[in-house]
Amino acid sequence: MPRPARERRQHPRVRAPELPLLLRRGDAAPHRIRDLSRSGVAFYSEEPIPVMTQVRFAIEFPTAEGDSAFAEGDGVVVRCERLAGALGHYEVAVFFGELPREAAQLIQSYVDGRLDRDVGR
Repeated sequence: MPRPARERRQHPRVRAPELPLLLRRGDAAPHRIRDLSRSGVAFYSEEPIPVMTQVRFAIEFPTAEGDSAFAEGDGVVVRCERLAGALGHYEVAVFFGELPREAAQLIQSYVDGRLDRDVGR
């Protein structure tokens, strides 16, 4: 019997469709996030983004006070796959470079909170 494939990801990822992702490349509309981890984000795009494209991003997180906090940083596109030929939608994965401490803490706090909540179900 074949052994299951070993997970290569260093950081756990969680679904995060409610968080908007803005790319600082002239896109006006936010992208919908599929999943998020401390090391990267996967999201949906109407347009393809070439692999190895460097991007500047901002992810908006709600705060307990009802405000928003933003995790901003740089990353590189590591995957861009067309989802359906007729639709023209793409799934894009971005690997984060070295994140500013505040951004890394926001992302990790969100991921930890989602993991705790999902385990508690």
